[in-house]
Amino acid sequence: MLVMAGCVLSGCSTLSSMNPVNWWHREEGGKIAEQRPTPPGADQPYPSISTVPAKPAAPDQDALKKLTDSLIADRTNAQHAAQSAPLADPSSPSASPGLFGVGTAPPPPPAIAAPPAAASSGGGSAGPSAASASMPAVTAPVAPPSAAPRKIVQSAPLEAPASSGAAPAAPTPAVTAAAGPQPDLPAAAPPRPAAAGAPPPAPVVPTPMPAPPAGSAATIVFLEKASNLSQPATDEVKAFAAKRGNGTIVVTGYGDSTSSDPDAQSAALNLGLSRAQSIVDALKADGVPGTAIRVSAEASGRGASLNLLP
Repeated sequence: MLVMAGCVLSGCSTLSSMNPVNWWHREEGGKIAEQRPTPPGADQPYPSISTVPAKPAAPDQDALKKLTDSLIADRTNAQHAAQSAPLADPSSPSASPGLFGVGTAPPPPPAIAAPPAAASSGGGSAGPSAASASMPAVTAPVAPPSAAPRKIVQSAPLEAPASSGAAPAAPTPAVTAAAGPQPDLPAAAPPRPAAAGAPPPAPVVPTPMPAPPAGSAATIVFLEKASNLSQPATDEVKAFAAKRGNGTIVVTGYGDSTSSDPDAQSAALNLGLSRAQSIVDALKADGVPGTAIRVSAEASGRGASLNLLP
């Protein structure tokens, strides 16, 4: 067993020595061959997760305000400086002499060749407009050619293509429009068109209903939430029935409703019907037949109303 353990250990050491990484570290030497240092904090105990660090102190608000104000002032000063002294154009030779050379002038404009009439007839000496070796020729700009007078363009027919071996065809004369005789004017005026039909009949406007005569309406006052006629209201109903004649009396009762709730509207409508029925009973007692009475009710409104229809 001891022999087998020794063989295993020797084999492990041989494998470690044959590892290319270890072999390269031994051959290189220096820092790469040294043992790696212990990671920081390996000798310290594990931190306690249950502990919570103390709450950091709140920043000083006055210091923050001063810092903000100083940053705003710096930005304002920078904008003012940029407006008062803007940066120069870097493409200008005076602003960027390093790009064009110190003391150099901008490139000269292209030389314009002198016209033939400006050359001297002797041929040996040049005129004042001749170019020198150090300065380009400076001449006056050449005047544009004068516009040729305009002429009326007349169209002419194209010549027929000449066929090989045949005589050229004579040109076809231009065809001009001959002025023919003008048409005769009619001796009489043209006939009058047929007359239009009769206009459509005017729309029939219904005859408006006559306005009710004075005293054909009355208002009956009831106590709040009451449907019984008081003595003054009974007397007014009796007076209205006396001037009925052969007309029809329309009785409308109102329920004093001030709410849009369905229950309140239903109760008010019942109250309006009760008031209208009290007036109908009074009218019948005064001799008005039931066929001459019309009854209606509304939830909103006060008391009741009487209207006489012819």
